[in-house]
Amino acid sequence: MEENLAYQQLNKLQQEFEAKNDLLRSRFLEISPEDYLSTIFPDKGEEDNLIVVLGTIKDKKGNVIEKGTVTRIAFWEIWDIAWRSNAYIPYCDFKRNYYHSKTLESVRAFVGDCDGVTSTRLNKILKYLWTSLPAEPTHIINSGKGVHFVYALDKPVKIRGLRWSVNKLNEVIQDRFSELIKVDKHPVVHPYRFPGFQTKINTTATVFKVREPYTFEELMELFKITPKKVEKKEEKKSENKAKIYVLPNGRRAFFEWVLRRLFKNPPIPGRRHNSFFALGIVSYKCRREVPYEEAVETIPMVYEDMMDRNLHIGFSIEEAYEAFHKGYKPDYVRASWKYLSELLGWEYRPNKRNGRKREEHLKIARQIRALYQKARKEEKEEHIKRLLAMGYTKSKIAEMLGMSRRNLYKTYGHLFVNS
Repeated sequence: MEENLAYQQLNKLQQEFEAKNDLLRSRFLEISPEDYLSTIFPDKGEEDNLIVVLGTIKDKKGNVIEKGTVTRIAFWEIWDIAWRSNAYIPYCDFKRNYYHSKTLESVRAFVGDCDGVTSTRLNKILKYLWTSLPAEPTHIINSGKGVHFVYALDKPVKIRGLRWSVNKLNEVIQDRFSELIKVDKHPVVHPYRFPGFQTKINTTATVFKVREPYTFEELMELFKITPKKVEKKEEKKSENKAKIYVLPNGRRAFFEWVLRRLFKNPPIPGRRHNSFFALGIVSYKCRREVPYEEAVETIPMVYEDMMDRNLHIGFSIEEAYEAFHKGYKPDYVRASWKYLSELLGWEYRPNKRNGRKREEHLKIARQIRALYQKARKEEKEEHIKRLLAMGYTKSKIAEMLGMSRRNLYKTYGHLFVNS
């Protein structure tokens, strides 16, 4: 009975999908997935890779069948995985193809992701609400249950110096669509299902061209966004402006301790690059006692533990070596333990200084040590007095305390004045 209801529901969703396709075909030109991919990535060739995010797959009971991960696939081989309904591609470029918001290099399109869009709702938008948008999208993707309204750019916009403007434009576009229909708001690095890929309702996503791509400046003007002016702070002029390098001060014990923790807890997806980068920093800090050759030999050891736990998928050992050497430089020799903990994903626990400067900490430490020494001396004096009262000779007391007769007189001579 339940299987029959599920089949009927799926059939209904597939009919809605085709109804949306018919509606979009009546107004716009349907283009092939290959043409759309070339429109978004016109500068990509056979030697280039695309970042693909594979979502986690669960069964009906919620058990994980396949864990999500990030992988890189050759541009012209992307259609080999079009059968997957959990494959998503970000409309962005990243430094060295390392997928993270901090490594974002450029943006190629902005997306209004509208979920649960029926053919009736789509018809309402196209027929009555379309003209209320400041600018119509360049493409519309029928992604299964929902619809993606895409604003493609004629060329990628570099994020450097424009991060605020890019994020603001993305936010405003999604806000304008949220006035028309429910929108899933995402950051610019969010990956989306591409045309030609299978949807969750066993259909193939389609794409329709509305108009030619915009320039970034055109979209900023159409959505009435004024770029934020960043006031540059005047740098203080200094005669000694050269970069300060300090000698490493790490000990071998610290290097080995970090390794033991990495062996027990291998780097996980999202921390793999940073962990090898941190290992490079630690190795350079300890290079007085740990030779470079020995430090490099630890990379395959850590990577092997990742392989045993299937944590290496989408991350090659060459990338591990590259990340290590990025950190094995004098530039990061001043890196704090707090910074290294963030890279490794470990809990940061402040040391016993509790935020005090070194000079303050040493002053307090000396005072505490002096109090302990005074207490120990007073305790030993009381012990010597008790031994004298019991009739022990000075030589015997010195022997019992484990010190010479001379040192006993020198330190505790005032106790023997009246004896």
